[in-house]
Amino acid sequence: MEIFGGFMMMMSIIGFFLVVIWFILPFVIFNIKGRVDRSAAMLEDMDQRLKNIERLLQERPLSPPEEPPRPLDPPA
Repeated sequence: MEIFGGFMMMMSIIGFFLVVIWFILPFVIFNIKGRVDRSAAMLEDMDQRLKNIERLLQERPLSPPEEPPRPLDPPA
């Protein structure tokens, strides 16, 4: 009888932990889902901004590089 009582006590403790996990897990999953959705929206926004920058750089005419200004007096 003591073996059965100990087994039932062990099962009740394991069951308690499983119930706690069962109640907490949906909140964790929905929190992760919200963060992933927000990250995906930010990534799409960054991608659109990069596309606009690339388009502006491609439309800009290429000019020859300018020479740096020369000093008026040579160094001593």
